[in-house]
Amino acid sequence: MERFFNDVKRSCQTIYNTIAQMRDDEYKYVKRGFGGDLSSQIDLVAEKVFIQNLSSYGKIYSEESGIIGEGKRKIVVDPIDGSDNLLSSFPYYGSSIALQENGKTLFSFIVNYANGDFFVKYNDFYKKGSLLYNELRDIKTNKFAKVGVFEKAYANPDIVAKLKSVGLKFRSPGAVALSLAYARYLKFVLFIGKIRPFDVAAGLHQCEDLYLFKNQSVIIITRDKDIFRQLKTIVVKD
Repeated sequence: MERFFNDVKRSCQTIYNTIAQMRDDEYKYVKRGFGGDLSSQIDLVAEKVFIQNLSSYGKIYSEESGIIGEGKRKIVVDPIDGSDNLLSSFPYYGSSIALQENGKTLFSFIVNYANGDFFVKYNDFYKKGSLLYNELRDIKTNKFAKVGVFEKAYANPDIVAKLKSVGLKFRSPGAVALSLAYARYLKFVLFIGKIRPFDVAAGLHQCEDLYLFKNQSVIIITRDKDIFRQLKTIVVKD
């Protein structure tokens, strides 16, 4: 698994350097991807990097192109998580990678290209690192968090009003995998909408020891039992 980790990190370093030198044509949308969103040239460039470096480990399941290659194991990839943020120069975008076998996630890696942060988990190993240096650090819970994240808040104004009424502050940055990766630093992470494996496979693996609720259209994650109950009461219909 360590070799896979190193190849994933190396792939993300390549993408990080590519983003830093993006050409005008890499900002353009070129097709509608397998996941349903429009794919820009930089999405496809990032996907190509992962295909070149990770295909030997199994078949790749990418948001842009669907299943690529063969193998017993499946590598679920969102080449650029938060593509619109990247194309708008809004610093909250990355990649997420989950290695699965028989439906179980064995390894997850989520990176934030805006600052180089990455989070990696496999077996009993769960660390935070950076594309810019080699040191790995323990991931600590932030007990002083003041805000949560509500992804897709714009599509759920009724829930927004209810959260406001009970004083739960939030942001809606628009990159689901990244928000899940930072869950321990936030008050909560809430997602309401279409749930796709590319968006959540890696993030759910990294949050599995937190309070977590998931159905076909809702994800609630928090380290706080009381906030978890409060959010379930607000969001989940009987």
